[in-house]
Amino acid sequence: MVGHDFLAFYTAGTFVNAGRSHDLYDLELVNAFQHDLARRENLEIGQSFGPFWNPPFYAWVFAPLAHLPYHDALLIWEIVNVACLVAAVLLLTRMLRPAPRSVTALVPLLVVISMPFIQAMTHGQNTMVSLLLLTVVVTLWRKGQAMPAGVAVGLLLYKPQLGAIVAAAVVVTMGWRAAVGLAITAGLLLAATVLTLPGTIADYLAKMPGNLHQFQVVQVYLWDRHVTLRAFWRLLLQGRDAGEMSLAARLCWLASSAVIAGLLARTWWRTRGGPRNDAFMAAVIVAMPLLMPFYFDYDLLLLAVSAVLYAGVRLRAEHRPMTIDRITTVTWVAFFFWLMLNSTVARYTRVNGSVVLLSAVTALLADRAVRLQAQAARTDSTDEFADQPLAAAA
Repeated sequence: MVGHDFLAFYTAGTFVNAGRSHDLYDLELVNAFQHDLARRENLEIGQSFGPFWNPPFYAWVFAPLAHLPYHDALLIWEIVNVACLVAAVLLLTRMLRPAPRSVTALVPLLVVISMPFIQAMTHGQNTMVSLLLLTVVVTLWRKGQAMPAGVAVGLLLYKPQLGAIVAAAVVVTMGWRAAVGLAITAGLLLAATVLTLPGTIADYLAKMPGNLHQFQVVQVYLWDRHVTLRAFWRLLLQGRDAGEMSLAARLCWLASSAVIAGLLARTWWRTRGGPRNDAFMAAVIVAMPLLMPFYFDYDLLLLAVSAVLYAGVRLRAEHRPMTIDRITTVTWVAFFFWLMLNSTVARYTRVNGSVVLLSAVTALLADRAVRLQAQAARTDSTDEFADQPLAAAA
C-alpha cells in the first residue's frame, strides 16, 4: 500500500508519453487507468484513485519514470525524495551555525521522526522536493540575493499552495529584482507548457474546479487531513459529510483568514526597512497552510524551515529567554507531537487542533518579529548616540 499518491504522478507521466496530455484532468480516464494498473501491479487501492492536481508542466517530471515498471519508478522516486531531504537538511543546519553539533543534529532527527515525513514517504508524495526548494529560497533570501530568490520561489509554482504566500513575502521584502526573478521562472514554465503541451492550460483551468467539487462536495472528503482555516470551519460546523460549504462556515473561514493575513501585513509594515528578520519569514511559512484553501498535512514538513529560523533567532539572542519565547517553544513542541494524533482526534471531535496550534505559532512568531525590529532600532540609536562624542572630537 506504500506510495499510492505516486499513482497520480505515474499516470500523468504515462499520459504525456502516450500523447494523451488532454486526459490529465479527465477523472474517468484517470480512474480507469489507475485501476487497470492496480490489477496488473497488485496494488490495494480499493475503489479510490488519485487525480493529478498539479499544473500540466509538472507531468514532464514523471515522463522518464513512466517508461519504467511501476514499482521500479516508485523506488527511484523515493530515492530522489531522500536525496532532496538530505540536501535540505544540510542547508537547514547551516542556518544554525555556529551552533554546536548537539543542536544541529536535532534537525535531521526531528525531521525523520515527524509525522509529516512519515506520511510523505509512505504516500510517495513530493514533499521532500518542496522542502528543498523552500530551503533554497530562504537561504537566498537570508543572503540578500533577490533575483535568485525570486527564480527559486517561482519553481514552487508546481504546487501553488506551497509557494504563493512565500513568493509574496520574498517580493515585498526584496523588491523588484525578486519580482523579476519570479516572472522569469513563471514565464519559462508557461512557455514550456504552451509549446510542449498545447491546450492543457485551458484544460487545467476548465476542469480543476469541477474535479475539486467532485472530491470535496459530492463525496465524503478528508477535511481532517487538511491544515487550513477553510477545512477547520468546514469540519467543525459540518463534519466530513458530503455537501457544499455552509454560509456560516464560509463566513468564519473568510473572517479568520482576514485576521491572519492582517497580522502578517501588520508585521511586515512594522518591520519594513529594517535588517533581515528571520522571525517574520518564519511567521510567513507557518501562516501559509492556514491561508491556503488546499493544504494536506504531509506538506507540513515544510514548517521545518520555519522551526529552524526560529531556533536560530533564539540561539543568537543576547538576552535571557522572555516569557513569550518560552510560550512559543512550548507551542512548537505541542504542535510537533499533536500531529501524530490530529487526524484521528479531528475525525471524532470535529476539531482540528493543528490549525489552532498553528494559528497560535503564527501570532507568536509575528510578535517576535516586531520585537526583533524594535530591538534592532534601539541598538542603532544607542550606537549613533555613542558615536557623537567621537565625531565631535574629530
